[in-house]
Amino acid sequence: MCDIILFGGTTEGRELADWLCENKVPSIVCVASAYGADMVNITSSLVTMRIGRLDEGAMLSLFLAERPRLIIDATHPYAAEVTENIRRACEKLGLLRIRVLRGAQCAEGCAFAADMPELISMLNAREGRIFSSLGYKEARALCAVKSFESRVILRILPQPQALADCLAAGFSAANIICMQGPFSRELNRAMFKSSDASILITKDSGANGGFEEKLLAARELGMEVIVLKRPMDESGCTLQEAITRIGELIK
Repeated sequence: MCDIILFGGTTEGRELADWLCENKVPSIVCVASAYGADMVNITSSLVTMRIGRLDEGAMLSLFLAERPRLIIDATHPYAAEVTENIRRACEKLGLLRIRVLRGAQCAEGCAFAADMPELISMLNAREGRIFSSLGYKEARALCAVKSFESRVILRILPQPQALADCLAAGFSAANIICMQGPFSRELNRAMFKSSDASILITKDSGANGGFEEKLLAARELGMEVIVLKRPMDESGCTLQEAITRIGELIK
């Protein structure tokens, strides 16, 4: 049994995991991949890590086995399926859940796409090279962009499987950048300029995802920015509010 089960893999998740370790709260930290696990530093024997993607059924099994007092969803704002699975599992078992939200940032002057099909349609109505900071999961959808092999530059995490998937989809190795962010304005600018891209496509990844730095760099170069909207309108709390609520719960 544990007090808390935390779903992380984000900056907020890593900070919460640090807090749980420092305060010696019996917890389980769930991350989707070994790469995500490498980003978390577990320093307490009372905090354990579980690696691997969980569907709703697996979450229900885990929650029933551990009977936690609280579930914390600190997953990425674009991880809609995971968040929905957590919500449903908690409702079925009557468990307390906190959703940690990453604040959106001002994107004045940007164009917006509601989903990937709309984004593809927008890109196919435009000319010029495209710099994608959407991540590798959206890469296959970008194959529907006209002349994607020469037009689309991908920036993805440095994961072997992600690179293999993008190459298998038909992207050239010369148009794939494998790096861990977030990135500074200066580094973004250098990448955008060297790629000769006139369009940036990005998610509203918030301050922790380096959204402002991408936007500033693109504006300096006169690039058009198209933002893929967040898939869900959610209610929740900030990281600090979550920490306060956890502290009150474990007193």
